[in-house]
Amino acid sequence: MSLTLEVSHQLFRRACKSIPGGVSSNNRANWHPFPLFYSYGKGAYIWDVDGNQYIDFVLGRGPLILGHSCEPVVAAIERQARKGQLFAGQTLAEIELAELISELVPGAVQSRFCNSGSEAVHAALRLARAATGRTEVIRFAGHYHGWYDNISWGFKGMDTEGIASKPLALSEGQPLCDRENISCLQWNDLRSLEATINERGARIAAVITEPIMFNGYCSNILPLPGFLQGMRELCRRHGILLIFDEVQTGFRTHIGGAQSYFGVRPDISVFGKAMSGGASLACVSAAETLMSSFALGKCIHSGTSNASPIAISAALAHLRTLSDVSARYLSIVHELSNVLATGLSSMATMYGGAMQVRSSPGAVTTTFRTHVDQPKDHISATHNLSEATLRRWHAALQQEGVRITPEGLWYVSAAHSMEDIERALQKAQKVLPTVITAARQR
Repeated sequence: MSLTLEVSHQLFRRACKSIPGGVSSNNRANWHPFPLFYSYGKGAYIWDVDGNQYIDFVLGRGPLILGHSCEPVVAAIERQARKGQLFAGQTLAEIELAELISELVPGAVQSRFCNSGSEAVHAALRLARAATGRTEVIRFAGHYHGWYDNISWGFKGMDTEGIASKPLALSEGQPLCDRENISCLQWNDLRSLEATINERGARIAAVITEPIMFNGYCSNILPLPGFLQGMRELCRRHGILLIFDEVQTGFRTHIGGAQSYFGVRPDISVFGKAMSGGASLACVSAAETLMSSFALGKCIHSGTSNASPIAISAALAHLRTLSDVSARYLSIVHELSNVLATGLSSMATMYGGAMQVRSSPGAVTTTFRTHVDQPKDHISATHNLSEATLRRWHAALQQEGVRITPEGLWYVSAAHSMEDIERALQKAQKVLPTVITAARQR
């Protein structure tokens, strides 16, 4: 199969003249052979501006759990758009959505809405600091909690130069003073977490974590047995608030989030655009006793576009559809992702573990490392990782009409069919030998 990408290439060159790098988000810059431009998405498929059709396993980087252009969501957006786009005031749908989240997620008694996961994490950290009177936060290397300065330390790992290791900045331009309030540890190391809390507990406001490690090259790394439970107990014992960043796992791993899947309840939860089927929406949720700081105006959380009527309407339609037990949408997602993971794992075994496969309900990761063991943290996930082979894999699949993220992550939706999964596996089987042979010849 040969794809023509000439129109995308023309648009990319044009975009670079008025948009830095030709993209509005840096994680779109590493596409092969350049950032592509898309015109249409329906169900499990997406079309680029050159007319090429792909089985889409990117799904807007996860939130399209019901697929592209889900009819109930589209209808809700159209209805609200005719009524008005922005009121700078409240709507009934906002109440109904908060009530529905409370029904689906134990502990999410109240919710405050904003526009992005980064904003929601920022609000959660401010809330935790206001509630505890403490300033420091523990996070884990390789977890992504948005791009804001006060938390984006350690996604790229640790700076091991010098006497004491420090978390690396995500970007140039981050003030070093923000790093002083961050302790960055390795995921799944309960002993290290306990030692840090024993040493600094009186200064720590919160521990923030993805309940499943889910970003970059570290996606689909599950917590070891007892890790989340141990974290929960340590936080409770020391008066530290536990924050689950469920932007990736919320409503995908389980309709009640990964916290329901693992049976561990955080103090504060962060959810993102998966609730709205891709519309710009996020929220921070917690018990009323914590959220009262917002209500009383002691802890400020503002935004003109917060709880946008269109995004709220989309989310209400999306979550009502997704939570329809009789339709089994989420069960279908999990069943299909399991078939995909099993098929890819069989291929990996055929080639002696040159490719590794990890999965969680609704998502699968393929990666290429010289070690066949399953990683448990950022260090082991990135050690001897072959980014070149991963890029070759991504490019080869794209050429065959299968779209995954450049980091090797496959999201599955209820719009995918078993035929889509089987066809994707056939394409993967077709290109994998060439990808691995090229890697071994380097």
